[in-house]
Amino acid sequence: MMSSADFDNVFTAACVELGLDPANTNIFALECRRQGMDPSKTRAYDLDKNPSPMWAQFRKLKRAS
Repeated sequence: MMSSADFDNVFTAACVELGLDPANTNIFALECRRQGMDPSKTRAYDLDKNPSPMWAQFRKLKRAS
């Protein structure tokens, strides 16, 4: 399990990698972008089907892809 500081670092790095501004992005928008989904048409449950490790930790899921 990541610490809060580690989580922030991973979040920032993922945003930068995907061309998103970490200051203006939330984890839901980041995960939608990572999975190629439209945030306006996506539910958190949809993202749970193929979660990144960061999303899985955020949602307290038992597994990540």
